[in-house]
Amino acid sequence: MRCLKFVFLLLFCFSNNFCFSNLIASSSIDPKSLISDDIEFSVCSYQNEKIKCQFLCLAKNKFALNLGKLIQDDLNSTDQLDIDLKKYNKSLDKKVLSKHFQKGISLFVFLSENKKLKENINIKIKDTSSEEVLFDQNFKVDKKKVVLGAHEISSKVLQALTGDAGPYLSSIAYCKVLNPNQKVVCVSDYLCKQTKTVVDAKTINIAPRWHSRLPILYYSQFTRRNNRLMAVDLRTRRRKIVFSYDGLNMQPSFSKDGSKAVLCLSAGGNSELYLYDKKMCQKAGKRVFKKLTRNKGNNISPCLLPSGNVIFCSDYQTGSPQIFILNARTKRVFRLTNGRGYCAAPSYCEKTNSIVYTRILNGAFQLFSLNLNNLNNLQEKQMTFDNADKREPTFSECGKYVIFSHSERDSLALKVPQIAILNLNSGRIRVLTSGKEPKSYPVWTNKLFFTV
Repeated sequence: MRCLKFVFLLLFCFSNNFCFSNLIASSSIDPKSLISDDIEFSVCSYQNEKIKCQFLCLAKNKFALNLGKLIQDDLNSTDQLDIDLKKYNKSLDKKVLSKHFQKGISLFVFLSENKKLKENINIKIKDTSSEEVLFDQNFKVDKKKVVLGAHEISSKVLQALTGDAGPYLSSIAYCKVLNPNQKVVCVSDYLCKQTKTVVDAKTINIAPRWHSRLPILYYSQFTRRNNRLMAVDLRTRRRKIVFSYDGLNMQPSFSKDGSKAVLCLSAGGNSELYLYDKKMCQKAGKRVFKKLTRNKGNNISPCLLPSGNVIFCSDYQTGSPQIFILNARTKRVFRLTNGRGYCAAPSYCEKTNSIVYTRILNGAFQLFSLNLNNLNNLQEKQMTFDNADKREPTFSECGKYVIFSHSERDSLALKVPQIAILNLNSGRIRVLTSGKEPKSYPVWTNKLFFTV
């Protein structure tokens, strides 16, 4: 019986075509006091006018051109700039700049190389209308770390032009299927230009989660008897078992200081949320978990907020997954979504105080968001509109981008899932990965861990 319950929970969490109609919703809390049916629906779409920029690489070698291409991709990803990269053998005089200004080109970006200097790359930006130098800085770029060098340059350039440093120095982790019996965990930069496998164990490894401060990645690993929680230190590549209780052990969400975490455990049969508090454990002299949910439903995907409140997904109330918030002070649970359809995989952004999640609409998984500033007047916004499936979204720290698993449809059939990024200002989706291996469970951190 325990084995059957474990398999059932695995289907709940991981099946791409799971149906929740047979789940029984139950709760010790009066549902009428928690349900919010006052959620309004609207769509959200933007169209920005891009600033046209001519990017000239004044160096002749492949290293400089590759660096320029990476910088171009970074700056174009904002959808604020339209960067056209060309190779050129000299700088431009004022008359040429003026002609380009008349053609609608506002900025010229120059990349030059000086092998004699320690800081071997120079980036200069000129206004075509006045020839005023807006940016002029030297950078040291290691040829073995060209992706990092490009992201560092892009961050400085965007900061100078817009006041925003961008997401360039952040990292993501995701899963990749090698064969039916092996799913590995990878870490990369935010555009998946530099990717490495950090967990290659010959089993199924899923649902990576970042520690809030340290270069440690948590993930769940399938064994013959359970789904245990593992951790890998990116500095040493050493792996260790964190929890290995019966059933599911997965999806820890950490406080900012790393001393607390909310995670999913299912040793009792269904998946409930538990709080791990380092101070509480030290006081008790043993590992202690405080049970947060007691609804006998399946509760997954917790997000521990700075306030101590917890966003999570559960099927306990309606029989299908919905998004809830648990008040840490009152212990009361409030449903954020309207109770209709399928809503899952919430991700929280502190800067905007909002969540992104996936909802089935007209047969496709679309991304939706809710701003949490006014829980009495929640307005659900649709963020994506094409017929591709979008799953497991994660916000960037700035709240301007969302990364997710993306599956395009071809004559009703789904293509191999890839990692994609959505620019919320423009509404544009860029698919970042390729290949025949399905990718899933992307998670974002603002830390520079892909270089560790």
